[in-house]
Amino acid sequence: MTLELAGRDGDVLAEELLSRHTTLRIGGPARWYCRVRTAEGLSRVLGGAGDRGGPLALLGVGSNVLAADDGFPGWVVRLEGDFLRIAIEGERLTAGGGAALGGACAAAARAGLSGLEPIFGIPSSIGGAVRINAGAYGGEIFDVLESVRLVGRTGSRRESTAAQIPHGYRWTELCDTGEIVAEATLRLRPASREEIEQRTRVVAEKRRGALPVQPNAGSIFKNPRGDYAGRLIEACGLKGERRGDAEISIRHANVIVNRGRARSADVLALMRLMRDSVAEKFGVTLLPEVEFLGLKWD
Repeated sequence: MTLELAGRDGDVLAEELLSRHTTLRIGGPARWYCRVRTAEGLSRVLGGAGDRGGPLALLGVGSNVLAADDGFPGWVVRLEGDFLRIAIEGERLTAGGGAALGGACAAAARAGLSGLEPIFGIPSSIGGAVRINAGAYGGEIFDVLESVRLVGRTGSRRESTAAQIPHGYRWTELCDTGEIVAEATLRLRPASREEIEQRTRVVAEKRRGALPVQPNAGSIFKNPRGDYAGRLIEACGLKGERRGDAEISIRHANVIVNRGRARSADVLALMRLMRDSVAEKFGVTLLPEVEFLGLKWD
């Protein structure tokens, strides 16, 4: 039994390939792929998913995701329409949960507002960035996050300040509660456009030199305390290791690239190799940073 949405509220696609919506270009069909454009549409999808049963997952820009070759047996939700809005008032930037982080960074720069430069270039939605406390080069989104509007999996709504949400390195309580970030408000600070452009350029150059050009999901493992996952994996001599068309990047050892027709099984095999090699050589257990859609990590 399917669910229908009015045109303004969104649409629901059956058996939509997730490989079309993930940066790794991997993933079989989602039973129901829901492009939601309004709060009413989101409530309908959440209610329908609850009534009909089956798992539910939220997909941002698909950049930090490994989706199963067999697909996802439930509801995959993508926030669009009203959830893409970005507005600036004074020193505050408010963005919908589906808005691109890059778009928010660009809007802030045009308005002469600083604070987002360290996370410039991270391929994420605002909601996804908040959910995992995305960060890079010494900064993270919770450094500037002021408040959020959240929607629970049953459709319940609440507002919360950033200080009320437990968070840490690449983790927030939202990872456990499963709440959806419908909107986030960031408190930034005025700066000259020249200063912002200079800081952004430095970050862009670092990122351009670090990441491979082939399809990838970004960092595969979280950095262990006081060290870097990429350094440990490289020290194990694993750069260039392949399983099928999946390869541990020769440019960045903590990134797996898709060289053509890689499958999630290939990526998982490399991840286990990376984890086990680092544990054996250094006694360090690496924890995944990439999130799994229709898969379990063991």
